[in-house]
Amino acid sequence: MNKLNRQQGFTLMEVMVALFILTIGMLGSTSMMLRSQQKAAETNIEINAAQRVWNITELLRSNITGVNASTLDGLVVTTAGAAPACMTSLAAGCASGGEMTGMVSYLIGMELDTYMANKNPEAEILNISGINEDAVYEVSLTWEELDKDGNTYEKDYTMMFQP
Repeated sequence: MNKLNRQQGFTLMEVMVALFILTIGMLGSTSMMLRSQQKAAETNIEINAAQRVWNITELLRSNITGVNASTLDGLVVTTAGAAPACMTSLAAGCASGGEMTGMVSYLIGMELDTYMANKNPEAEILNISGINEDAVYEVSLTWEELDKDGNTYEKDYTMMFQP
């Protein structure tokens, strides 16, 4: 028996099978990483939306007179538009119900334009029950998202609060 002619190592077929298995594993892990990155981006947008709604409720709480007068009930805001005259002049500020509604609408629009650009956001404020101190309001924020196929669909975030 000649020990010099005996070869040791892997055959070409064994190497090819090992590479195939390794490739399948790498593709699976890459797919998981891409999906987790998409979910992280979606979560970031949802957190951003929650923060926008929270800011809107705090803005409404700061204008409790306008909220109690129901001048903000049914308000729908999509973009900032032009600033109301009471905010641009050097007058005493926004005092009447209409001026306050215009200011609140403008500030909400600025919030949406700044933090949710290209998402076509829409904020809606509704009085769902009660008046004055017993009023319960709902603030809804709706925006557009893209699914994995590139189609748009609507997502929303709603918060109820009592001023």
